[in-house]
Amino acid sequence: MAALSDEFPEAKSAFASASAVVLAASLLLSVYRESLKLEQVWYSGRAVAETSRSMTWRYVTGADPYPIDLAPAEAEKKFLADLGGIIKEHKPALAVGGKFAGAPQISKRMREARAASLIERKSTYLLERVQDQRRWYGKRAKSHSAAGNRYFIIIVLSQLLALTSAISLVHWPDAKIQLTGLFASLASALMAWLQIKQHRELAQGYAMVEMELSFVEEQATRIVSDRDLSEFVAEAEGAIFREHAAWVAKRDRG
Repeated sequence: MAALSDEFPEAKSAFASASAVVLAASLLLSVYRESLKLEQVWYSGRAVAETSRSMTWRYVTGADPYPIDLAPAEAEKKFLADLGGIIKEHKPALAVGGKFAGAPQISKRMREARAASLIERKSTYLLERVQDQRRWYGKRAKSHSAAGNRYFIIIVLSQLLALTSAISLVHWPDAKIQLTGLFASLASALMAWLQIKQHRELAQGYAMVEMELSFVEEQATRIVSDRDLSEFVAEAEGAIFREHAAWVAKRDRG
């Protein structure tokens, strides 16, 4: 609007009013966003989801702290107590309910998987947890890497356009439309957005977890006992948890 106001001097007042409205709306949105604490709600939701998933796989495979030799009633009691503790810890930021509100916390499929043989439990965990997470992290790493590259290209183009506009003013100093500020602001906004999204950092982090899970998967051939499976699950879940914890800590520092 600032760039166009000199081109249309008769509408300069209208441009100024429109600019004020846009800036006021931006201010109100910033305050409203902060009051909702959306990031806190999101992090709490993901913390509950990730922790619950890890606990569920430990229960299903018979890994610590729900070893397979623990009586079924005792294992279920401990699992439900741990799950309730996680929900209670993050309850203020969660909206619990919806389509799964009436579903049991321990499903029939979970009990059947826990009661299966060592070979079946190992196969289920490898296929539906380790390999599934490897694919997910690998796909997300590629997606964030591509997004980071796209933003970088657009930022460079915006800076080149700002430079071109600035050079053109040397030859045409009386030009009514000056776009240097527009392209420079666009480049700055894109750099800030890229910093917020952290595409490069996420791509690197996800790629590292995918690689770490690939090393963990190689150890599956050495599983010959319930104790081996428990240690295997602990190592795999630890790799996933470390990525989540490191990411949240990095965001908190930012």
